[in-house]
Amino acid sequence: MAITGPGSYIPTLDEFIPHWTLANAALGVAGPIVVGGTTSLAIMTGFRATLLTQQAAVETARNGVENARALLEETKGRLLAILNQFNARLESEGAPQRFLDMRPKAFSISSGMGKIVQPLDDLVDVWTRYESEFSEISLGTAGVILGDVQSDLADLKAMYGTAGGADMAVAMARAQRNETQEKIYTALKQYRKRIESDFQEGTAIYDTLPRLTPLPGATPDAVELSGAYGPGEAESTLEWSAVTDASVTSLELRATTGPEFDAEDESLLATFSPADPRTWTGTFGLGVPGAMASFKMFSLTAEGNEHGSNKATVQRPYGT
Repeated sequence: MAITGPGSYIPTLDEFIPHWTLANAALGVAGPIVVGGTTSLAIMTGFRATLLTQQAAVETARNGVENARALLEETKGRLLAILNQFNARLESEGAPQRFLDMRPKAFSISSGMGKIVQPLDDLVDVWTRYESEFSEISLGTAGVILGDVQSDLADLKAMYGTAGGADMAVAMARAQRNETQEKIYTALKQYRKRIESDFQEGTAIYDTLPRLTPLPGATPDAVELSGAYGPGEAESTLEWSAVTDASVTSLELRATTGPEFDAEDESLLATFSPADPRTWTGTFGLGVPGAMASFKMFSLTAEGNEHGSNKATVQRPYGT
């Protein structure tokens, strides 16, 4: 294994830590190995535990972002539909021209907060003015009234704040994880130098020294990945094409929450051999209706070179 991204740190440590243990034993009274003045095997093992906790914190924070995004999108869509219904109702009732002229413009779901909240504020204002002169309006089979819209709009404004806080939580969790990754990378680099210093080429400890970066080599061919939502269990079901490149020794399924695959925060979900069944099912990232998860399958060679597949994004439908 070698360091290629956040998801590769733990597998790489799981090669270095046993090697460090054997190297300490081989050195006997000349050991144990301490690098950088303070980093021992015990401290490196502690780094591993810390990193696992921090990786989970990043994933939890990203789930918070995706959950907030899904709820925000659902609320925006519902309010846009109500706005369009209200405008149509005024026209159908033959409302005075001044009210027709005041009708709020429909907004794009992808617009920023200001361009969405303003027409909704206008909707509440025009609705209130109309009911003060005429009769109460109830929309659709659900019987949506002005109070429902006011409540939803207040929720929407709060959701924007929640989404901003969720983004900050991800940034903080990522920064803490990155600090630990930097410590680990530096210590492992120093450890490799120490082995090269204390052991000669041809000895078992020297010749089995794990790699920190991939060896030079060709980029392997990628597989094709597809994904679908399984409504029975709120799961993603993934399938991929057969491995045809003989240099590929393993496959890694990595994922991030949200509609885009973000290599900076990828989570390693599973490892496969080329001969394993080509399917995977799991609930990653689909904690709430509307949530999305994005996946890639990486083909790896013995030298540590890798090639990611196409992105497969799965969304849990609203109402499930």
